[in-house]
Amino acid sequence: MKKQIFLAGMLAVFSLSTFGQARKQAVVNLTKYVDPYIGTGFHGHVFVGASVPFGAVQLGPTNMSEGWDWCSGYHISDSTIIGFQHTHLSGTGIGDLGDISFMPTTGPVKVIKGSLKDPQSGYFSLFSHKDEVVKPSYYKVKLKRYDIGVELTASTRVGMHKYTFPASNDAHVVIDLKEGIGWDESMETYIKQVDKNTIEGYRFSKGWANDQRIYFTAVFSKPIKSFSVYNDAEGKPGTQLKGKRVKGVVSFATTKGEVVYAKVGISPVSSANAMLNIKAEIPGWDFNKVVAAADMAWNKQFAKIIIKTDSLSQLKKFYTAFYHTMIAPSIFNDVNGDYWGTDKKVHKNVGFNNVTTFSLWDTYRSNNPLSTIIHPEHTNDMINSMLTI
Repeated sequence: MKKQIFLAGMLAVFSLSTFGQARKQAVVNLTKYVDPYIGTGFHGHVFVGASVPFGAVQLGPTNMSEGWDWCSGYHISDSTIIGFQHTHLSGTGIGDLGDISFMPTTGPVKVIKGSLKDPQSGYFSLFSHKDEVVKPSYYKVKLKRYDIGVELTASTRVGMHKYTFPASNDAHVVIDLKEGIGWDESMETYIKQVDKNTIEGYRFSKGWANDQRIYFTAVFSKPIKSFSVYNDAEGKPGTQLKGKRVKGVVSFATTKGEVVYAKVGISPVSSANAMLNIKAEIPGWDFNKVVAAADMAWNKQFAKIIIKTDSLSQLKKFYTAFYHTMIAPSIFNDVNGDYWGTDKKVHKNVGFNNVTTFSLWDTYRSNNPLSTIIHPEHTNDMINSMLTI
């Protein structure tokens, strides 16, 4: 049974299906109405990048600039990128997260982001918004400095990168565990080469919370030619390192137009669980398949509320706002249910998805009531997560 809601002052009819019926509906293409640029100017603070609804991963670019307008790591006025980070906040008033930063480069190895006054001192690159493609499930850009094409997509717990390199004997991916956003400060970091295709590690940081922990495992489609480790800017021997500001550099030789993929699983518990998440969610290397699955996940959520209107502007405003309601609170457990609690213990088989990044300022007025109607299972996860806290 469908309920029609008529809102005075709007030339639209909302067709709101019950939760059970929404799942039976044929998936329609509503993601085409989402404009992720909305909210990236002024003081909007919204995330730009690839994700799925309530995903642990929000994989997108982070600008060099810092300050209040860069709480999400991205602002439309900016043209710099210091890396593609796997966690971001959206819509909040103070910056945090920005964990596990990946930056593809070519040429001499640089392991600090650098500065606008001295671009050659670091690895950051300029970009143009003309070279961007932004969708809920997909992000694309070209790094001008290196002529590297970057494409990103994600599942719930895994980010997938696609880098199209130029011909180079010195092609790299800088994994910077120092960099975070806003208040976020790295406290302990670790990185290790596991085998010819795999890197693992963790980043413990202090931000809104005093003890934020995230583990990762990264699997590359191309065998690693060499791997070097750094404590901030100081090179260290070996292929593993622990410290406060650890970085790792994966190096290859590439031909013109060669594509290198990376799958990066994250976990609140361990690098082993991060690998488990990769094997469960993105076992293969079909990038377009992952994009399509993420797009379908968004469309299934959007199909719970259908707007009928002749106004493209109304469609864009509504589905973009709807999209923004489902970036957080984000799932933060593993595919096996493991999560790390505020009691600093690992919890198993708890029967719900642990979620994090709660932003409670005024969400009780509209967002939380909406959640109880359209995705009560996520509301239950939120309530259970709060009770365990």
